[in-house]
Amino acid sequence: MKLPTKHTLVLAFALALASPVTVFATNGMNMIGYGAKATGMGGVGVAYPQDAMAVAYNPASMTEVGQMRLDATLELFYPPRAVRHESTVLGSTDADSKDKLFPIPAIGAVMSDKYTPMALGMAIIGAGLGTNYAQGATDASGNCVPNFFNPCLTTSPYKRVGVFLMQMQMLPSMAFRVSETQSVGFSVVIAMQTFRAFGLEAFGDLGFSGDSTRLTNKGNDWSFGGGYRLGWFGKFFNQRLNLGVNYAPQVNMQKFNQYSGLFAGHGEFDIPESYAGGLAFKITPKTNVAFDILRINWSDVRSIGNLGPNAATSGDMNPNGICGVSASNPTGNDGISKSCDLGGDLGMGFGWHDQTVYKLGMDYRWSPTLTVRAGLNYGKSPIQKDQVLFNMLAPATVEKHITFGYTQTLDKDSDFTFTFMHAFKKTIKGPTVFPVSGTTGDNAVLTMAQTSLSFAYGLKF
Repeated sequence: MKLPTKHTLVLAFALALASPVTVFATNGMNMIGYGAKATGMGGVGVAYPQDAMAVAYNPASMTEVGQMRLDATLELFYPPRAVRHESTVLGSTDADSKDKLFPIPAIGAVMSDKYTPMALGMAIIGAGLGTNYAQGATDASGNCVPNFFNPCLTTSPYKRVGVFLMQMQMLPSMAFRVSETQSVGFSVVIAMQTFRAFGLEAFGDLGFSGDSTRLTNKGNDWSFGGGYRLGWFGKFFNQRLNLGVNYAPQVNMQKFNQYSGLFAGHGEFDIPESYAGGLAFKITPKTNVAFDILRINWSDVRSIGNLGPNAATSGDMNPNGICGVSASNPTGNDGISKSCDLGGDLGMGFGWHDQTVYKLGMDYRWSPTLTVRAGLNYGKSPIQKDQVLFNMLAPATVEKHITFGYTQTLDKDSDFTFTFMHAFKKTIKGPTVFPVSGTTGDNAVLTMAQTSLSFAYGLKF
């Protein structure tokens, strides 16, 4: 087999900088890991740099990667997802989301000089979610048949309903070795995201939105933003123990102006703050174990954290802050002002809670040319059972993941990595504001499972 040349890999990295990265929800909206090696160990990486994707986990750890390295990964991601909603308005429906196989690239590069304590690097990482359900059916007489988000009101809906969000962060980074055993790092975050929604005409008919002209079917809207990341990495106990910390403040993004009648804050959709700590320990000369804890503050972004319709109080469609039921606003409908509608500062969102993710991985050097890996990843879903209605559009339900993989050395300058990941099927049941007449309790279901295969090529210069 003819292997890619160094010039080919450099060109691939340049092309990746200009290419969209499409991913789908697993740890909330984030992938469990970046690059095949880290993913094969449950997504650990804050204190265990294995290749150039270390930039994405902790910029300080770049000093441990080597003088010059480039790593490219292609992950084939399969996330079947489905919903069910039984209500007076919609009747009984079952829907599987279209589009179930997604190619996801990841790429990173690190450069250093043995004569200086500095390392430079770049990584591209992504996040996102998406659904695409059928709707708009008619019977033999041409009458509208209620289905999913189509309650057959005054506006004829688009034939499909769903959303698509794709985020990409480019991370030009720098690390300094401040002593023989400790390094610090800094990344500049250059962020881009695109979003589209379709088939949500009923939200306008029901009076949910403060601006139904910027609610749905506006095509792809784009926003850009920037921020930074900070990292620290240290080695202890004769370099058998690694510790690391990475902090990523909230990235402020431009608003989605075409969807200012959908997202809270008139189109706001920032990338949430996160912070992570990790450790790695060399058990034997051939065996390493690593553990990370990651915290993602989803609730700080209004369009993600604001509550959706209140299923416990009939008619309370704006439950955030002063927009709920009160003496001056007995039904809660439309709140006290348009700031309570979809798109307003207190407008409805997905109601996600903050999420803590636990990652555990181990590798073993089977031979001088073969390393095998395994890992676990767990993060409780940020979706609460009383928030299932809006989360039919973003069913980020999965919690438990297992991973396996290996790296085969090809020659002194290159290696190949394969990783398998599976997220076990997770179902969330809950009530909606449209219950079946005369009944109480759960009337909606979200479910998702995930499987992926990753293939990576690493090159040392």
